[in-house]
Amino acid sequence: MVEHVLVPFDGSPLSEKALAYACEEFGSSTITVFYVVDSHKDETAAIGWGDHPGEWEEWLENRREHAEDLFSTAHSIADDHGVTIQTGAAVGRTQEMILKAVDEYGADQIVVGTHGRPHLEEFVFGSVAEALVRKSPVPVTTVR
Repeated sequence: MVEHVLVPFDGSPLSEKALAYACEEFGSSTITVFYVVDSHKDETAAIGWGDHPGEWEEWLENRREHAEDLFSTAHSIADDHGVTIQTGAAVGRTQEMILKAVDEYGADQIVVGTHGRPHLEEFVFGSVAEALVRKSPVPVTTVR
């Protein structure tokens, strides 16, 4: 039986769909919605930090506020399913932080949204989902 589900969440429609699926399928388990602040992938990040004092800290505070907005959305989705969730966030490379969170939270299942491709490329995953499927020490359910 699955006791703790980790749901990587970035506010995209696919991450919302993954959370809804986790609530439907694993609603009696602990569900942690997890957001990663990744300056390598975030389009709001500056190309070079350090040009202005405090620039990194200001950006990071902005991303923390963004995470709280995302968590508000996640709580609404969970509430719609009658499920209570917990939230967590980390700063770093997305795949690495998610895999680290599996250990930190004691998750025994990951549910992640993935980008489906049409026709012959139908089974091609997004890079994060693909990395999780390959490297995760626990089962990964992909939702599209």
